[in-house]
Amino acid sequence: MRAERQKTRLQTVLAGAPGWVGGALTGAQAAVLGLLVVITPAFAAAAAAPTTNGSASIEWMSVTKLSARLWLLAHGVPFVVNGVAFTLAPLGLTLVIAVILAAIARRFCTKSWASWGVATCTYAGIVCVVEIGAMRGFPDAFVNTVRTAFVSLLIAGPAVAAGIWRAHGAEFGWVTRISVAARQGLRLGIATVAAGLSTAAIVAGGFTYLGRGRIADAVSALGIDPLGGVAFAFAQALYAPNISVWMLGWMTGQGFSVGEGNVYSPGEVTADAVPAFPIFGALPTISGGWIVAAPLAIVALAALVRLGLHRRISTAVAQLPAIGIGVAASAVSIAALGAVASGALGPGRLAEVGVEVVPVSVTFALLAAAGFGVAQGVLMLAHVLRGRRASGPHLSVVPDEARDSTPSTQGFVPVP
Repeated sequence: MRAERQKTRLQTVLAGAPGWVGGALTGAQAAVLGLLVVITPAFAAAAAAPTTNGSASIEWMSVTKLSARLWLLAHGVPFVVNGVAFTLAPLGLTLVIAVILAAIARRFCTKSWASWGVATCTYAGIVCVVEIGAMRGFPDAFVNTVRTAFVSLLIAGPAVAAGIWRAHGAEFGWVTRISVAARQGLRLGIATVAAGLSTAAIVAGGFTYLGRGRIADAVSALGIDPLGGVAFAFAQALYAPNISVWMLGWMTGQGFSVGEGNVYSPGEVTADAVPAFPIFGALPTISGGWIVAAPLAIVALAALVRLGLHRRISTAVAQLPAIGIGVAASAVSIAALGAVASGALGPGRLAEVGVEVVPVSVTFALLAAAGFGVAQGVLMLAHVLRGRRASGPHLSVVPDEARDSTPSTQGFVPVP
């Protein structure tokens, strides 16, 4: 109740202010809170580290810079150490930032384009300012800043819009201008990708459970104190969404790699000198046998999604363009996920970590098309069977009582 009263009071105060005020507050607060999400555990780990002079010997500014660069990594800014670029973005932190933006926009933004635009641009501007300060002296400064601004806008724009819609509602009358086939196809493709990614996350959780011993051994070998271990575990968990995307590539049969010479797929596992990160203990260690049938799971998921949408997408031949758009939408979505979930973890053989975007996206689209085809055949067969049943002979049964009570007209001549 107190939170609701505070929210109402805050909305009353902002109601008389221009829309850009709430937007500016949203962008600034989201940037600060996002930085605190990274800085707070880093400071806790640094303070808990054993030193001879206590906290006086801790280089707090170095910890702050390190945290800021990790925060920037979630916005696509390379983490450069001694000239070596680390570009594998922690998608978990990116999702946390998007949630923070949506939550703050829900409280501070008004239902206006000005509020949305100012919030999005304010957040992107602050990220670019931090990037310029953190990447000072590195080459390609302008290109890096432009890329940072673009990625920040991609993160903030939808997140702020979601917060505004959640608080004030939204009108989607313009959606009717899009063709029915396009809307149905996008719904089909996105639902299939969501089902596949959810299943991949479950599979990744299963392999994490199987590899819990390797993860524990890797953590023990690092010799981290308990508080530092919590901070390190938090940092490792930020890469869990990346591994879920990799496991989606594993489900397609194409697999993924953690450096040159490492292959993880249902048919083959070749692990050679994997980086000593505990989270890599969750990677698959088994292959062959019944596991090679993993791509059939995508076919089954696509078929189930198509069956679930049978009321929105009929079995008519005119609906085939919608299914084609669904296949294309799934390919584009998987390609985008694969691109953002892959990157570099170091020089040389670690320059390519993740999935190969084109083979994985094309394979997923073909498997999804097979699933749609199977479901389409089932739906058409069910439609034909229902039609035959409806057109079959019908026998009307008249009760004996009704038959006896009906007067006979045999031999009866009506009087004119």
